[in-house]
Amino acid sequence: MRTMPGDATAAAGRQETSSVPASGPASATASAKASASADESSSASASSTSPASASSAESSDNDSAKIAALEANLTGAEKNEILTKAKQTALEYDKTPTTLKYCVAGKGDVGSLTGFENTIFRVLNDPRGWPRAGVVFEQADSGCDFTIVLAAPSEMKTFADGCSDQYSCRVGDDVIINKERWDDGVEAWLAAGGTLSQYRTMVINHEVGHRLGHVDNETTCAGAGQAAPLMQEQSMSLRGCSPNAWPLDDELWTDLAY
Repeated sequence: MRTMPGDATAAAGRQETSSVPASGPASATASAKASASADESSSASASSTSPASASSAESSDNDSAKIAALEANLTGAEKNEILTKAKQTALEYDKTPTTLKYCVAGKGDVGSLTGFENTIFRVLNDPRGWPRAGVVFEQADSGCDFTIVLAAPSEMKTFADGCSDQYSCRVGDDVIINKERWDDGVEAWLAAGGTLSQYRTMVINHEVGHRLGHVDNETTCAGAGQAAPLMQEQSMSLRGCSPNAWPLDDELWTDLAY
């Protein structure tokens, strides 16, 4: 894990105020009536919205559990098990496994990188992903083939003018993940039924896909409701497709010289 030059720490505060009701018998009576009315209104509202709210809360809890599982610490034995399975996947797809080494770094106010690192390792070596194209990945401290950077939005353009403070980016051997997108995803993605854990998986696979030789929108949505190609710019538009975090069958190729 590395910290890139130009790191900064920012803090923001917010002051909240509240009003205090007047005291006295009249005020107390009015307050009691208002409280009863509010209780009735709250009860009616809860009754009418409870099922949807419960479903939304359950969905959020489920995805929080998936994010936690991706971020969980990995032992050496667990890493070896994941790598072995990734290599087996490559062989099952008639590919000779090629190992790429990557470094992990942060730039700007991005906090701890531990969960980020663990998520990257799990995602890149998942049998649903790039191992099907014959590539497996190991994290290293030096001698890396590329570096995955978690960067604050304000730092994105320090990599290249073409990078946006709104999205993630790849410049040469730097794969840069925008911290704001990592934390929040994209509204359209979430509205289409995607989750934050899926978005994080997609953005890792998509941006590393550039390092493997792929370009944006080399293939695009084949039809409404179908899975979007991984290399389509899904953060900007799904084009009628459904969110997808993994390379499709026709995206299972690499050009490591790119």
